[in-house]
Amino acid sequence: MIKERISLNGDLSSKVEKLLEYAGWYEGRKVDISIAQQYYSEHGVIMMKSTERFYQKYFGLCCEWYLAQTKLKWAADFQFALFPYLINGIKDHLEDAYFRDMSGCELSEIEQFANEACQPIGHIGYYYPAEVWISQHGKLYAKYEYQDEIECFSDIHALIERELRQCKFDSVAMKTVKALDGKL
Repeated sequence: MIKERISLNGDLSSKVEKLLEYAGWYEGRKVDISIAQQYYSEHGVIMMKSTERFYQKYFGLCCEWYLAQTKLKWAADFQFALFPYLINGIKDHLEDAYFRDMSGCELSEIEQFANEACQPIGHIGYYYPAEVWISQHGKLYAKYEYQDEIECFSDIHALIERELRQCKFDSVAMKTVKALDGKL
């Protein structure tokens, strides 16, 4: 489902708050994550408590955000893709390959950097979205294909602000996760 374009104003922090709210987030959100838990389980991973809490807050939010991009038939310029993606057009084997890679050697690199256990959660970002992991203490770690450094964020707001700090936008349209429409 397409959510109509709305205007955004204020500083970047308030825009990020409005983006998340328009995507479906609200204070105290706690949705059913059994689909995600099953996906992790099928891949031999039991969700950590921090992963469960993150998913309860953010699973099922609109996955494609059109900020500067106004043509909704084109690719979105911002992705909010948590495993399992459930997005039309992404093939299961590609998603499984991402999860496998992010659970294997890349996970070792992230855990060494974080100095604690982590789990992959998906891809979040503007144009070249980051691969994102969550630590057992709830910090988010992002790895970008265009830089060697791993970045750490205290929460999803900080990660999205980093992603959008160079983007000039004053409105947004979004696409929901079709497979979850009306289910969360």
